Amino acid sequence: MARRRGTETIGDMARSLGLVLVVVAVVGAVVILSSPREPTVRDVDYGAALADVRESAPFAVVGPEALPDGWTATRVGFSPGETGGGVWRMSFVTPDGEYVGLVQSTGDRDRVVEDELPDVEADGSSVVAGQTWQRLVEAGGGERDRALVADVGDTVVVLRGSGGYSSLEEFASRLR
Repeated sequence: MARRRGTETIGDMARSLGLVLVVVAVVGAVVILSSPREPTVRDVDYGAALADVRESAPFAVVGPEALPDGWTATRVGFSPGETGGGVWRMSFVTPDGEYVGLVQSTGDRDRVVEDELPDVEADGSSVVAGQTWQRLVEAGGGERDRALVADVGDTVVVLRGSGGYSSLEEFASRLR
């Protein structure tokens, strides 16, 4: 015999809640198990973008020539400045999964460094292909990004990465 409406018990409510939680758990498991395990890295044709920017930018744009196998360009872009100049950006992932980025700007060196690397400490210098680069490291402990900064012509070039200075120096050696 069916119970009248309004006479439900706490046991009925607990069984209903349990059923809903089982359905949610099954849907969640399906979503988690069908998601890719490795993050997807988008590969960008930086060579074509670099050639285009070199033709149109008001300064001599730098970029890497013939990177080693396994380096993947993930982002390239040029933002023209309001009064001329502009900012050129490139981002890469190394075969080891480390990040290496390049920013080239016509702005004031101290301002560019502060904008791109807000909390860094000086860490010596490197000489790569005859060019002296200032070494900077993120302040604080743990895993810290490192950077190389140099004046190239009338621009400032900032190389930043999550690996050691060796990745940045390798990248800097290929800039033309």
